[in-house]
Amino acid sequence: MKFYVSADMEGISGIMLPDQLLRGAPLYEEARHLLTMEVNAVTEALVEAGATQIIVKDAHGSGFNFIPELLHPAADYVMGATRVEQRFPGLDSSFEGAFLIGYHAMNGTREAVRDHTMTSQGWQSIQLNGRMIGEIGLDALIFGLCGVPVSLVSGDDKTCSEAEDELGDIVVYATKTATGRHSAIIKPPLRSRLELKDAVKQAVQHTAFCKPYSLPGPYELMMRFLHTEQADARRYDNVNAQRMDGLTAVYRSENLIDLLAAAF
Repeated sequence: MKFYVSADMEGISGIMLPDQLLRGAPLYEEARHLLTMEVNAVTEALVEAGATQIIVKDAHGSGFNFIPELLHPAADYVMGATRVEQRFPGLDSSFEGAFLIGYHAMNGTREAVRDHTMTSQGWQSIQLNGRMIGEIGLDALIFGLCGVPVSLVSGDDKTCSEAEDELGDIVVYATKTATGRHSAIIKPPLRSRLELKDAVKQAVQHTAFCKPYSLPGPYELMMRFLHTEQADARRYDNVNAQRMDGLTAVYRSENLIDLLAAAF
């Protein structure tokens, strides 16, 4: 029984501030510890549930956020930057399921901790085939291309609501109740880890009832930038890549990975 875990930072218990999320910032080392311990709780629960292979990806920023010396020995870990074409190294159709741990809501979500989509400095919003989508939906689609369903999502309560709206009948676990971009009612990390372990075991049992997330092509992705110079820097052929106005670009492709690679 094989599981793939993608771990972001914004949705980890106790994390909500910019100074926790950037290398060299005052609270970053504490946040690394919180991330690593929460990932370890997920790994330990998967082992207890009978997983025979676990891959955990550091999916935040540079991909160098885990504390290697403290990582649970039962999993293998993907660290470092990855391109969209290989966003989840080692993934194939032999995995029973995938978990999105410590995720956040899409950009523009009201009272969500650190809401953004892929970057908080690059663009305002993304629509795929006419529908707003965030990192939960995008990553679930990539897993779905390999026939692997996402069966567990954790993060703040707004993240959990988005996951249920996007993916349907899955297990969610809220590490905190968001009250603003940099504020939340948190659960103590020790309690969150214990409760998350229970959610993992529930998700393992539920995975058989989850379907891989899919969206038929052709695909059209509309990206709205924060500033006109960001749109200026893109290349357009007016067929597969087209600028619509000062802040908006549209990308088109028959292949989802090709589309994401061109846009991101």
